[in-house]
Amino acid sequence: MRVRKFILFGVLAAVCAAMVGWYVMSLAKQPHTLRLSAGTDGGTYRAFADAMAATFRTEGLPPIEVLRSAGANENALRVSNGDADFGLIQSDTAVEPNTLVVAHLFPEAFHLVAREGSNINSVSDLRGKRVGLMPQGSGSNALFARLLRHYEVPYEDLTITYGTLANHADAIALGEVDAFFMVIALGNETIETIIESTPTQLVPIEQAEAIALFDPALSAAVVPVGTYSGDRPVPAEPIAVVTVESLLVARRGLPDATVDSFTRTLFEKRQAMVRIIPQAAFISAPTDDVRLSFGIHPGAELYYSQDDPLFIVEYAEPMALAVTAFALLISGLWQARIWLSGARKNRADHYNLAIVDILSRAETAKSQAEFSAIRRELFDIFEKVIVDLDNDRIEEKSLVSFSFAWQVAASTLNHRQLVVGASDIDPGGGAPVPPDPFVRETTIIRPRTHPLSGS
Repeated sequence: MRVRKFILFGVLAAVCAAMVGWYVMSLAKQPHTLRLSAGTDGGTYRAFADAMAATFRTEGLPPIEVLRSAGANENALRVSNGDADFGLIQSDTAVEPNTLVVAHLFPEAFHLVAREGSNINSVSDLRGKRVGLMPQGSGSNALFARLLRHYEVPYEDLTITYGTLANHADAIALGEVDAFFMVIALGNETIETIIESTPTQLVPIEQAEAIALFDPALSAAVVPVGTYSGDRPVPAEPIAVVTVESLLVARRGLPDATVDSFTRTLFEKRQAMVRIIPQAAFISAPTDDVRLSFGIHPGAELYYSQDDPLFIVEYAEPMALAVTAFALLISGLWQARIWLSGARKNRADHYNLAIVDILSRAETAKSQAEFSAIRRELFDIFEKVIVDLDNDRIEEKSLVSFSFAWQVAASTLNHRQLVVGASDIDPGGGAPVPPDPFVRETTIIRPRTHPLSGS
């Protein structure tokens, strides 16, 4: 008994030690600082990352270090290389397999802002113009190249200047560029300031639907009148634009517990972030298309699956329907069995009644001819019973009562034939009645599989 207690105590101690070791190792894996690769000053990515860093401070997570970057492409590269833990990218950004999505953030739109008087009313009018683009490595630049290809505008026909949004705000105000392009959330404060302070206008992307037709990452949308200015309406009329979704991604090696806590805080602090940056209102779980394209981080999946109902709850109605159908099936089969059993019993009862009739006729028979006819009828019934037993038209247990009745009838017929035959013997030495084949006391009818009890 003492040995058993000692072994049990040793097992419990080993389990506790393993749990403590696992907890210590998980704490050791927890990063001391979470590096979030964002974007350029004045852009929505940078503003969004700053809002996250400000609202996540008291949530028990490591501090967030916001890293300035050129944009989505550089963010994806940093996360893939392990130079950042999280990053903001666009849904058309090419990523490595070790970069997984955490959440959908907000929609972004193509912004082609042209100075008034530059005669830029369409993408096709950019030929020979000076255009400002984001720093090299920005996802906006790749989309701008795609835009030019669609409108068949040679890249070489443009004079390109690279810089931040702040750089382009100064350049367009001074007339150093005719237009600038970037992909950014609608309602961006920096864009609004540029439009209000400088005579500029948003250029429509008239073929937005055609551009988005063959790229699932892109969509066509309409910017309402006065989105950026109500006094001098900008745009002056509803215009078509192309939109793309922004995503929060994380490196695969980041501990699941860290990503789970980060995702939980992102959603729980969403309202607090909205007061800092309105685009936070669009935060949502990744769509199925995004999950298929990028894959989802297991830590984020832990958060999204926490509210999933149990299997038995989620499929309660189909399961109830299946149980009901199964019960009806079993009931039907049971009723069919009862009916079949009754039909078999009725058939056996029919044979037993025929035996009773033969008994009564054997008692009243007077001649050898009657006995022979009754004997043939008795054998005919025996043959029919055997055939019905082989074809499962009667049950083996019904054979017990039939066997008893048949033996009684056979014995009675034999006895009556002997009695009548003795009375018919010629006193002068007539021949005796020939022996009857029923004169065997051990005659027994047996079922196919087991002897009849009591016979």
